[in-house]
Parts: sequence; structure tokens; C-alpha cells
Amino acid sequence: MHRNFRFIDKNDVEFTQRTIDEIAEAGGGVCVILPDIAKGVAFETIPEGVTVIDLRYGGSLNILAGNHPRKEGLWTQYSHLSTGLARNVVISDSITNDTPIENWKSEPHEMQAAPYGDALASEDYRHQHNHYQNLLSEVFNFSDTLNAVAIWGDSGAFVPGAKSWGGFFSARSWPVRWSSYTPATSKEYIDEDFDAALVGIEVDVLNSGRDWGDPSPLLATSMAKVGVQIVGFGKRNTAAIEIRTEDSDDPSKGPEARRGAWRWGLIIRNALHEQSTLLHCENGHIRRGIDLTLSTFEEGALLISSNGAGSGIVFDLGSSGEVYAEKDGKLVVKGGANGVRLDVGGGVFFQIGPGGKVEMSAAVRTSLKLALQDD
Repeated sequence: MHRNFRFIDKNDVEFTQRTIDEIAEAGGGVCVILPDIAKGVAFETIPEGVTVIDLRYGGSLNILAGNHPRKEGLWTQYSHLSTGLARNVVISDSITNDTPIENWKSEPHEMQAAPYGDALASEDYRHQHNHYQNLLSEVFNFSDTLNAVAIWGDSGAFVPGAKSWGGFFSARSWPVRWSSYTPATSKEYIDEDFDAALVGIEVDVLNSGRDWGDPSPLLATSMAKVGVQIVGFGKRNTAAIEIRTEDSDDPSKGPEARRGAWRWGLIIRNALHEQSTLLHCENGHIRRGIDLTLSTFEEGALLISSNGAGSGIVFDLGSSGEVYAEKDGKLVVKGGANGVRLDVGGGVFFQIGPGGKVEMSAAVRTSLKLALQDD
């Protein structure tokens, strides 16, 4: 057998660790553990440069590197839960401050110091952080008729009541002290002080083409650049985006008791151009715009920092008037081309038309006269 590619069966199980070490000494490679070996810990460590393919669990492909509990067949994400689990392919690794780093040419490279504290300019940050990819799929596209898809997940539900996810991502923090897996060089801390940054999924759009709206002379229209595109097919669907917590479906809990609740539902952080639109809808006539009927608010359902005309609520691009505030705190209701009408229902109204013409219902006229008499 080639020194860089070895198999381990039940007759070689006692030599598993030695075989893995020999692969590392030979410059790295792959060790395949066959299903006839008993489950459990068959080896202690996987040196850098060695990948273990473990076929002992469920007939699935388990690809291991580093010092990860998957070598014991453990699903750490579901520790001590009764969730039923199954899999086809699992890729597991564990990284530390000693994980070898390389540059974009696959040459050895020193690990960059993590940029804590003040935010760095983007030109500096791109040179001062490190990335580890457990699975990297990449496609170069030189065709104008073939769509390039680096990763595609497809899951089908084919019986009544079935549930399917096309993809599932999780980012977790966990103050774990697992003596056989936590590196001895890890920082000491108490659980109350533990914290870490989490991003469930990041989508980068790296546009080195033209600005949207400035079409290339080589093409008929501007080419779209979209961060996340959600496309519905078939019959009517529920929601394009749903924000939940782990206990969203628990009717006994209110907002103050939700676990994993979000501080903000949506943040736009210094990401828009001066000609940008925060939210754009082009859908013709539909039933409702923004529906907040199932929520109440402590400090206002809508907060606006108004700064004069055009900075508040504008109707029909201004032709039907607007409501805004001046810098001195004065609220301004500006009428449209045909004036302003206050209608309280039941035929009761007060209206100021073009040129200052005032019209009002009889009830308002009577009330106004009485009010003036009282003065």
C-alpha cells in the first residue's frame, strides 16, 4: 500500500495510531478506517497533513482532521439531547492558534494578529485577519450562457407533512472545557466572562464590474448584483424571510422571556449610496403595506429624524402633500395640489383648498361658531 494512503481493518486496529503517524512522517495523506472496526476511539490524534476517512458510523462518510470529538462518533451539536439524527457525509476539523497558515499562493505564512479594538479601514482589514475554510467550493465562469453555482442544496418533500430545508447553517458559541479536546494553551476564563462573535451566514458580493444603473456598451442592460435572492416557485408561499427565536412557537412566553431574541430585526450599517433607496417595492396593487397590528410599541411604531421638507412622509412624490418637521421642532403638514382635508367620518370634515379657500361641514361650522363665541 502507498505510504500516503492506508487502510485500517479489524486486523490492523491496534496499529491505527502508528499508521496515522507514519502517514504524517511521509508528508501527509489519507487513512481509511473500515466498518469492521469497533466504534469508539480507535486513535488519539490526527497530525497536521493527515485526513482520516472513518466508515464505521451508519455507513456514512466521515472525513476527520484535527482533534475533534467526531472521532468518537459524537454529534457535539446535539449533546445530551434526544434528537434523532442521520447523515451521509460529515467533514470535521478542529483549529487552534497553532493551525498552519498559508498565503494566497499556498506558501507558509504567519498568522495575523486579530484586529481587536478600534475598527480598521477596509484597506487595512483585508490584510490583517485570517480565514479557515473547512470546505471551499469555487468555480471560474468564462461562459455568458452557463450559470455558475458553487454550492447547490436541493431537498424534496414527497409525502404529506414532510419538511425539507434546502440548507441549514448554524454558528454557535460554547464555553466548553473538554479536557481531551481543549488545547492546553487556551486562555483561562470564567463562564460569566465568556463571549464570542457569531455570524450565521455571510454573503459577499465583490463587484469589479460597473455600477448598477450604468450598463456596459457590451450589454443591453445593467447586470444585477444581488446579495440574497429569494425566488418563489409553484403555488403561493408563506414568507420570503422569517425571523424567529428557538421558542417563537411557545405561546406562554412574551418578548421579555424569549431565548435568543434579537436586539434589532434588521440593521443597515453604512451600506447605502447617497442615491440609494432603503426599501423598494414594485408589485402593483396589493392588500397591505406594513402590517404591525399584532404588535404594540413603547417608543413609537415609526421614528423619523426629520430635517425639513422632503425628509418626512411624502405622498405621491409630493403632489399630494407631505408631513415633516422643521429643525426648530415645528411640525408641518403641507397640502397637496388640491389642498388639505380633515375628515372625521360621518360627513364631518374641514378642508383648505387651493388659494386658501376653506370648506367645512355644517357640524364643524356650528362647533367653530360656538368655540369663537366662548372666547
